[in-house]
Amino acid sequence: MRTALEGAQLDGWDAQLHDASAGTGVPSVLLVGGKGAEARWCGSVERSSGIRAPEFKRRTAALQLMAIDGQVYAIGHDDGFRLLPDDLKDRRFGLSFVIRQIDPQQVRGLVASTLGQARTDIAVTPGGVPFSMLGIRAYDQLVSRIGGYLDSTELTYARYGRGKAATAEGGCGLRLRLGVDAADLIGDIREIARICRSCEPRQGLEFVEHFMPVRDPKIGEALDAALDEALGCAEDGRIALAVPEDLVGAYGEAASFGVKIGPRRAHRLDDLSLAHLLDPVRGRRPGSRLAALRGGKIYVYGQPEADGTTPTVVTGALRWIEASMALGERRFCLWDQSWYEIGAAYQKAIRATVASVIRATPSWTPPPWSRGADEATYNRDLSNSPEGRGFLNLDRAYVKNPLKRRNVLEVCDHLAPDDSLVLVKPAHGRSGPLSHLFNQGLVTYQLLQNSADVRADFRGLVREKSGGRRQLPEAFVPRRIIFAIHLKPGSVLTPDTLFGFSQVTLAQTVRTLQQWGVRVEVIGIPDASPDTARRSGEKTAA
Repeated sequence: MRTALEGAQLDGWDAQLHDASAGTGVPSVLLVGGKGAEARWCGSVERSSGIRAPEFKRRTAALQLMAIDGQVYAIGHDDGFRLLPDDLKDRRFGLSFVIRQIDPQQVRGLVASTLGQARTDIAVTPGGVPFSMLGIRAYDQLVSRIGGYLDSTELTYARYGRGKAATAEGGCGLRLRLGVDAADLIGDIREIARICRSCEPRQGLEFVEHFMPVRDPKIGEALDAALDEALGCAEDGRIALAVPEDLVGAYGEAASFGVKIGPRRAHRLDDLSLAHLLDPVRGRRPGSRLAALRGGKIYVYGQPEADGTTPTVVTGALRWIEASMALGERRFCLWDQSWYEIGAAYQKAIRATVASVIRATPSWTPPPWSRGADEATYNRDLSNSPEGRGFLNLDRAYVKNPLKRRNVLEVCDHLAPDDSLVLVKPAHGRSGPLSHLFNQGLVTYQLLQNSADVRADFRGLVREKSGGRRQLPEAFVPRRIIFAIHLKPGSVLTPDTLFGFSQVTLAQTVRTLQQWGVRVEVIGIPDASPDTARRSGEKTAA
């Protein structure tokens, strides 16, 4: 622990290192420091006003390292978390905790990177929203930080918090309320470790761990070799400048940067570009370029003091590089010094999304589909069945299409008692009808959301078909869409029996609708028993 607290991170700090083992009961060291100088604006104020007004600013930091049950944990105060070298940090520690502990329906914000695009997306939702509304594509966006409201835990705050809602934000580190007394702090750390070790991620957040760094050493070596070769070539789009997730704030406040690659002194820059990182390594011999970049440093100067020599952040140069490489038909991306395979989580993400909307116990059980019945017959029988009590049949009832004159649209097949839209479709051995069904759900919502004429037409249609018994609000948009599907006779709808192409289409539809705040449910329509089918046929013939 003492060795970890030595190096470039301490440059410029007036720091003292203490042995805190006696006060905590576990092996522990404490680093306390600070640094100060005249505020940078003092000289400018004197020149513009003629008045000397010296003011001094001081930054402070404390970092406590504690060895608990064979692991070392760091607790930072103020800038203390910056004093620990990046290569010693578990970059998924905080994320591992929050996806197991926060409420997926009350996510307050996240940071996600789109692999292969060097793009970072930041969402801030102070009141908390369902995670599904944040529009994350689970198969190519790597969530690196997430925050939200904690469910009940055994942490100290739960005992003394007097019912206050607690929050946590996790990425590389973990930001949350912890006990202050040594015994409480150690107990909280042990509880956090237990949750990370023993609990499963919350439903809806499992995909965060689908993205795992490449573990095969041979593939890693091949990718490193390909990147080393690319570093010696002219820029071709495979390598891009990317801001490390935990430095997004520091990057936005930076006044200047420094780049040190190789033995030469750090080069001071007003802004940072990809060329500043690639030019020093491009001319090196093959096999040494990546090593030089990996050993390089980036200095971030955020509103520097009067002498302008003390950086706010010191980090490895490779962390600022994102690279896309291919090995045969497989595509990989280097992100925050680790290789990930693009698309490796695609199948898991599709299946997880589909499984989340095809529930074992649906909210509504539709009536069975009689053998030989067509869609119109089934919809007519549904509204007259005990299972369809309160459902309004709108099959083949149309509103005007605002995008094309002399054209009409069917909004849904039924309006449920809670004003959910129900769309029915038989898919007897074909995926095409289901693609049409899912697309209808998307188009329906978009038109109701964005067209006052469509809303007015649909409200009038509901009022007419119900004989005035059903009245929708003037600004009606559906909050839930139910897709009711009948597969070929003898099949039960599950994520496994749904056609492969339809799984992809459904997953895309679900993610889009959920991002707009619409709940989606997919329900299988069962087959009618032979006796039921015979009675239905006799009734129809009569």
